[in-house]
Parts: sequence; C-alpha cells; structure tokens
Amino acid sequence: MNEIEIIRRAQAGDMAAFEQIVQTYEKRVIMAAMQVCRNQQDAEDITQDVFVSVYRNIGSFRFEASFYSWIYRITINMAFNHSRQKKYHEFLISEDNDDHYYAIAEDETTEFSENTDFQAVLDSVLKKLPEKQRTVFIMRYNQHLKIKEIAVILNIGEGTVKKYLFRAQEKLRVLLKPFKNQLFKD
Repeated sequence: MNEIEIIRRAQAGDMAAFEQIVQTYEKRVIMAAMQVCRNQQDAEDITQDVFVSVYRNIGSFRFEASFYSWIYRITINMAFNHSRQKKYHEFLISEDNDDHYYAIAEDETTEFSENTDFQAVLDSVLKKLPEKQRTVFIMRYNQHLKIKEIAVILNIGEGTVKKYLFRAQEKLRVLLKPFKNQLFKD
C-alpha cells in the first residue's frame, strides 16, 4: 500500500492506517520539534500534540503538497507556539524581567577549551538566534531542505527565507568568531 492509499484510509477513519502514519513520521517530527525547542521532553510533548492535530485535521489534507511538508508545518508551528509560551512564562517568573531571552549580545563571548566539541558550541549559539532565523537555518543546513520547500512549509516568501537565513549566518559568524582559531589549528 502506498502513502496516498494510507492517507486516504486514515481520512476515512482507519485507525491502523493512522498508526502507520505515526510510525512513519514520528522520529522525523520529534527531530524537527527538538531542533526548535532544544528539549527532549518538550519535543515529545509537541510530537504528541502534532499527531493529535493530524488526526483531527487529516480530512483537510488536499494532496497539494507532500504529506511530510504538511506535518512538518504543523510541527514547526506547534514548536514555535510552545517556545513562545515557555519563554513568556520564564519571563514572567524571572526576578529581574530583563530581555535576555530575546536578544543576542553582540559583545557576548563564550569560553572554549581545547576539547570543546564544535557541534555543542553550534547548538549553544543556535539557541541565541531568534526562533525564525534558527528554524530556517536548521531546515536549510540540518534538514537539507531547499529555499522553496522552506518557504512552503513556513508559509512565507522565498525572499523572507533568504533574509532569515542571511541574518542567521551573519549572527553565527559573530558568535562563532572565538571558535574560529580552534577550527583551523595545525
């Protein structure tokens, strides 16, 4: 049975077909959620919510885009919403109520040891990017999606995707500058 048949059966209420959809996409949804929220428990919660939403709305899927793009868009939107709510909650309960959740300090430096893992550093500085820039960067370089695919999934123009990507790259250049010497050591 191909994907279209499985989707149509799930649209008709076949729970076995829906379970097959969950099995097919669950790991990819968790990875996408994890890349936005950077927390395993949050990613798992978001994944659950995504599949509840997919179950409720599968009848509205019109086969105009790939099914994964449709699920990915739901995932990204839920992950953004979850992150915003979490940041807002953290902001409300913080004692000093400063904007450190939202800003990147241009003069911020990070200490790197000889044993610093580049991926760990990259993950750390990615957290400092605004959500949309981080998401576009991850979709482009981790998920290897094309600009056009990202635009469709996020429901934004290709020019906007390029703008977010450019800004993310510029900020990463600044934030990763202290690490540059270690990358190119003899």
